Formats: sequence, C-alpha cells, structure tokens
Amino acid sequence: MEFTSDSAKQFLLSKLTEQAMHDGVVLDEIEKRMFVFSEVSGSPDFEAQEKFDKEYDSRPYESKVTKLLRRSYARDKKAEDEKASWKSALKALSKEDFYGLVMVDQAKIPRVNTALWVFLLGMVPLVLTELVVVGIGFVVVFQPSALRLRLPDWFRLLLLPVFFWLFWYVGKVFGQIQLTKSVKHNESDQH
Repeated sequence: MEFTSDSAKQFLLSKLTEQAMHDGVVLDEIEKRMFVFSEVSGSPDFEAQEKFDKEYDSRPYESKVTKLLRRSYARDKKAEDEKASWKSALKALSKEDFYGLVMVDQAKIPRVNTALWVFLLGMVPLVLTELVVVGIGFVVVFQPSALRLRLPDWFRLLLLPVFFWLFWYVGKVFGQIQLTKSVKHNESDQH
C-alpha cells in the first residue's frame, strides 16, 4: 500500500487508537490531535498545542503513547502484510517532522531513513578522492623511491603543505557541491 504523508499519519493514529481501545486506555481528542501535530504543516493545530501545553504533562503522555505503539507494532509485525503497511507508512513519513514520530522512535519501531543512506552514498566519491590524495601525498613525500623518484629532501618538505592544501581543497569543493545540491533540492521541494 502506498501512503501520502497525511494518510501515513492517519494510519499511525488509527493503529494507536485501535490499540488504546484494545487495552482499555483512554485517548481523548486533544491527545489524538497532538499525535499528528506538526509546526511545519500547512495548517498547524495550535489550538490543540495550547490546550495540551496547559492541561497535559508530556512525559506521561509520551510514555502512554509509546507503550501503545510498541504493542500495536509487536502484534502487527507478525503478519507480513501489516508489517509492510507499517514500513510503507514510516517510509512516507521519512521527510516529515511531527510529534508522533518522537513516540515511534521511543517505541523503537524501525524507520526507513533514506536520507542517511543518500548522504552516505554521496560521501563515497569524497572519501575515495581524499584517500587517493593522501596515498599519493604519502608516497611522494615519505616514500618517493617506491615510484622511482629521486626528490631532494627540501623539495619533499615543500610538497607536504601542497598535499595538505590539496586535501583541504578537495573537501571544500565537495562541500560546495553538496551545498548546491541541497539548495536545488530545497527549491524543487518548495515548488
């Protein structure tokens, strides 16, 4: 099943309320509205947030919701289609920021974090390039005979800061590339 971010939030809320009914735990309307609350959404429910802040203690609320989510997920993960629904819903929420995800994380329900993998894969070219720079620099400065080079000591000492600068410069160039990609990605998300 494919989820939008809104339908994924509603899926998690339905699992939460279903488990609360099963366990005989009361979840009132404000607690349900706070579960899906997000300040960055198109229309944040500030009324629920104000009422929650005045009348509720977040620790017991988070503990109650965390336990309900943990039990709901434990029951559902036994059925492959239900487990797949949880995974799909959490994947749809990978770029979302809402209060319910705090309790999902506290319940230790595994989330697919594609952003981390994209970041790590994006770092592979930087790491490989830096290793090549360090390797060549090490051999030229400290072991030039390995490349059959006969370099005077004074020249090798002059090359040492050049390789340090090259190492720094490669990192700076990759940083600029990542910044440009991030800006373009954010601009495309806003349109």
